Amino acid sequence: MPIVVDNVSYTYAPGTAFETAALSGVSVTVEDGEFVGIMGRTGCGKSTLLQLMAGLLRPSSGRIMLDGKDINARGYRRDELREKVGLLFQFPECQLFESTVERDVAFGLKHLPLPAEEKAARVRWALEAVGFSFESIRHQSPLGLSGGEKRRVAIAGVLAVKPKILLLDEPAASLDPVGRREFMELMQRLHREGTTIVMISHDADILGEYAQRILVLDRGKLRLAAPVKEIFKDIAGMEALNLDVSRPRKIAHLLQKRGVPLPQDITGYGELLVAIRNLKKGCLIS
Repeated sequence: MPIVVDNVSYTYAPGTAFETAALSGVSVTVEDGEFVGIMGRTGCGKSTLLQLMAGLLRPSSGRIMLDGKDINARGYRRDELREKVGLLFQFPECQLFESTVERDVAFGLKHLPLPAEEKAARVRWALEAVGFSFESIRHQSPLGLSGGEKRRVAIAGVLAVKPKILLLDEPAASLDPVGRREFMELMQRLHREGTTIVMISHDADILGEYAQRILVLDRGKLRLAAPVKEIFKDIAGMEALNLDVSRPRKIAHLLQKRGVPLPQDITGYGELLVAIRNLKKGCLIS
């Protein structure tokens, strides 16, 4: 079920004094089961691209293809899109509106042709997957929760549909370190089970640890699309785009400059620790 973005452009408020070109001629394919990160400065078109993939916006030109079908073509079943693709907005806690947490998480299942027992089981699974005790949280008002708890409830609402593709806009922002780690471990598990994940993040450490490939947007254009190791290897190139690489990559780079022969394709902390241990054992090959 690949997502194909085919020469897509998008302009906000066309024909008015507020006309703004958000994307211009973007083409990229996200394959089944990939974990793709999206980086770029604020205003470069990252969120617009995600909303186009989710079918919330219609391209000014070009096509968005899902499983070989144009999602904006006449006759395309939008309910099919909603079953396959889940989108988590940048501030998902603002999406909460139901009287209880249980009802809020179940809202996305309302029109799916599933037995009531299956819907209830999905709601329980989703809430427990994001770290809640189902019985303790189910009857609480989502509006009375803390900011981090609201975000987790919103994430559960997306997960309950069990989409094959997850589109995430800065999902770990505002989470504490423990919450961030738990959330990314959940994403990693879903990815291992076959879920395609496309995630916007300014946190290069997260993308360096979990993403397989990175798309870099700049002023509405796709500047880079390559494996994370290739993208982060070019520190100078990323700096020229006013973007950062992961701290493990920078540590490996600085140590190499001081004569420590560490591999220069390190992007995550796990890889860095393994490389340092191997170096101490005298078995590292530069």
